[in-house]
Order: sequence, then C-alpha cells, then structure tokens
Amino acid sequence: MAIAEENEFYSKLCVARTFKGAVEEKREKEINLSGVDKFSYNLATILARDREVVAVNLRALSDGCEISIAKNSVWLDKDREYVEKIKETLKNVSKDAPMSFKQACGREDMRDLILTIVEYCSEKLRYTLNKLRWDITEYEDKVYTKSFLDYVKTKINDVDIFDKIDVLNNEEKYTISSVCCKYYKIVKQDFEIPKKFRNHTRKVGSYIESLFNIVNCVRNTKYKDLFFRIDLKLLNPDVVIQPILPWNGIVKKFLDHEKEYEGFMEECLKDPTIGRRLKHMYGGVDAELNCVSSNEVYLHAELNLLTSVMNHEEKRIFIAVSKKCCYLCELYIRYVQEIKGYNVAFSGSHKSLKKLCSRWKLPDTFKKEFMSYAQLELDRIIEYEIKLCTEPDSELECIEAYLNSPFYHNF
Repeated sequence: MAIAEENEFYSKLCVARTFKGAVEEKREKEINLSGVDKFSYNLATILARDREVVAVNLRALSDGCEISIAKNSVWLDKDREYVEKIKETLKNVSKDAPMSFKQACGREDMRDLILTIVEYCSEKLRYTLNKLRWDITEYEDKVYTKSFLDYVKTKINDVDIFDKIDVLNNEEKYTISSVCCKYYKIVKQDFEIPKKFRNHTRKVGSYIESLFNIVNCVRNTKYKDLFFRIDLKLLNPDVVIQPILPWNGIVKKFLDHEKEYEGFMEECLKDPTIGRRLKHMYGGVDAELNCVSSNEVYLHAELNLLTSVMNHEEKRIFIAVSKKCCYLCELYIRYVQEIKGYNVAFSGSHKSLKKLCSRWKLPDTFKKEFMSYAQLELDRIIEYEIKLCTEPDSELECIEAYLNSPFYHNF
C-alpha cells in the first residue's frame, strides 16, 4: 500500500510540473545573517561549482566544529581535494589569528586559495560574466552602463576585459570579480539602476565577496576555538529510479468523463510549454501518456543535510544553501518547523516564486505524514490548472479560491 501511495505522489508531482514551472507564495522577510551563519552561507557559495546546489551546516563542538556538506551530485576526487584545501587554509589562518584583513589576504596560502576558488568556480563565473557582458552590450548607451564602465576604468587598465571573457586567466577573473564586488556595494541601494544589472554585478562579485567574508571570520580571535579543529562530513546524494504512472490516468481522476479529458488535452497541446514538458518527462504526447514510465529522483541537498543533522539535539539548526529552495523543499521545511516544532532556519527560503521540481525525492524522515500532507497541495495545483483549461471563464474564481485557501495563508 505504501509503495502504491508513493507511486501516486510522484506521478502527481510530474503531472503538476507539466502545468506549473513554479508556484507563487507570499514573500517572507530575509534572514539577516551574521557570525557563523554568514560563514556557512559564504562557504556554500564557493563550494557550488557550475549548476550545483550545495548545503552547509556548521555545528560547534567543545574543541572545534563539525561542518556537514551536501550537494546534488556525487563528490568527485577534485571536489574532496578542494574542500580539504579550504579546510586546511582556514585552520592555518585561524591558528595565527588575530591579524588584519590585509595581512590575512597577503598570506601565500590565502593567495593560492583565492586562485583555486576562481578556477573551481570558473564555469559559473564565466556564465555570470557573459550575462553582465550582454547587459553592457545591449544597454551601452544607458547612463548606468557608462557609469559602471567608468568605474571599471579606475580599477582596471584594460576596459575591454569584457570582450575577452572566454580567454581570461585566473588572475584576471579574480580582478574583475573584485571590481564587481566593490561596485555592487556602492550601487546596492541605487534603485535607478535596473535590478537585473545590479544583480549581475553582485553575482560576478559573489565568489570574492564570500571568500573575503570567510577571511574576516577566521582572522578574528573570537572564532579561534571554533576553527581549532574542523571535522568535515560530506554527504553522498540519495538517488533512486521512481516508477511514474500514466499521465492521462492521473489527470482523468480530476475529470468527470472521457469527453472532458479530450477537450482538456486539446487545450493543453495548444500550449507549447506544456507540450515541451510532456515530451521531456514522458517521451511524447500520444501513446506515451498512457504508459508507465520512470524518473530519476534525488533528495535535494538541503533536505539531505536537514534530515542528517536533525538528531543532533541542537537548540537551533541553521542550513545555508547556495540557491533558493524549491517549492516542496520549502513546504517540507515549514512542515518540520510548524507541525513538528523544530527550530530550523535556512538561507535559501526567501523567494516568492518557488520552482516545482519533478525530480524531487521525499525524505525518509516523516515520509508518510508529509507525503499525505504535500499530496493535498499537488491535488490543488492540478485541480486549479485543469479548471483553467476546461472552464476559462472561471479564472477569477480559481484565483480567489486559491487566495482564500489554507495553503496560501499558512504556507
């Protein structure tokens, strides 16, 4: 019975994902990070390579700390070497604390670590640099673009550096990241500059900003005992192949008769986004929707880490995540907080638009209870989308029902 319930849950998740790429929620207040929470968040940033998601939890011990890290892909040898290098460098800097920021950054081991971080994150850095370059090219006549380039000229001799993104060496990448980091601090609250442009400069500077914040932490005598010994715990990803029931079988449960299904399918296929998602998840839009299929699902990094550290009996658990949490992760976190009473805080749970991920895996902790709980929400999403397609005139009614639902107000 439990397996059948799980199959239905994952199948409904895939159906909901074909309709909705993301779910709107009430935006929450951002957490103001400081101390070791800020350290954890910055560590998550420099550990995220390419499109990876990394989650970090730091727990104080009597003679040091334990840092648990999870990510959504396998730990390669080069990942382990990279994490070990960060650990040893931070321990050595902390051992010699206190020192000035300039002294810490001038150390040979720290200069070497800076270039190692730039190399490790180079693909992600190149991606964000290209976004910034596109902004500069597209809006070259705008005052804010000219102002940014004028600022770059005061820091870098080669203002054409944005035309050489694909051939920059690590020293040059570090330089442009540092410049963007400083520039963003100046324009952060300048709302006359488009938010997208400001965000692109922030992202380019985020790796160096994160490292500088980490340096400021470990050079401080206050944290000397915390970093005297660092125990690393790298969590392996939890991945399984999950059977998925036929798409049309799930959808028909929400419709009264076959004729209604045919009309609904016709409306669905008029939407190119839905058609593309159906082909991606089920392999096609014809007979494929009537077949059992399979889907690789994985436990998201933040939940892998959360369920691993929940038994530590800490008064408060903080988990830093390198990206914003998805919709079901957010729902699970709030379930653990509000229904189970855990004092849990996350850095990645403050965005109004939450992605619905079809490869999301249920955590083993509270699995049965949460599955029943979350399935009600998936039902609501599917019912809402079906009603919009079959009864176009009822859109306002659907929206009003959603806004008045307990899910919107409580979660």
